[in-house]
Amino acid sequence: MAMKIGIFYGGRGIISDPTIYVIKKMTQVFEELNVSVDRYDLYDHKNAITTLPQTLKELDGIILASTVEWHGVGGYMNSFLDACWLYGDKERIQNVYMAPVIMSTTYGEKDAELDLIKAWTTLGGQCADGITGYIPDVAEFEINKKYDELIEKCAENIYRAFNQKKQSLPISTREGSRKVGM
Repeated sequence: MAMKIGIFYGGRGIISDPTIYVIKKMTQVFEELNVSVDRYDLYDHKNAITTLPQTLKELDGIILASTVEWHGVGGYMNSFLDACWLYGDKERIQNVYMAPVIMSTTYGEKDAELDLIKAWTTLGGQCADGITGYIPDVAEFEINKKYDELIEKCAENIYRAFNQKKQSLPISTREGSRKVGM
């Protein structure tokens, strides 16, 4: 059975969004590795965002992708994570690996990455290394082709982490969430 990855994009969908470039490049790599990829643009699902956690049942791993334009990952991603907390299958989430993809056009990509990691581990999920970067103008990807190589290597590493079910030591956030009734 082929691996299945879901990409949940929490940006606004504007053409100049560097996160869109990154997830398209990653999708190409995943498809070359015979991975089935489903992309969910959260702005398109804003009226049905509470049903999206049900899609996790079919996935081996997810990528939470967002752009920091001002402060944090934005409302669509936060709404999706809220829906995972309220309506998600916590037992299933424990077996779903997540890799964050955060591009910033201003600053704050590392803080946003940490927020996604903390949210996912609070839900009980597993995390893999993702990709973050400061790209104020998507044209920089055209200027510096080394960025494509970096994105491709990151996608390959995410594939390996998801495929090998990379194990980690217990963390207090996950253990604490089990004690509060998850």
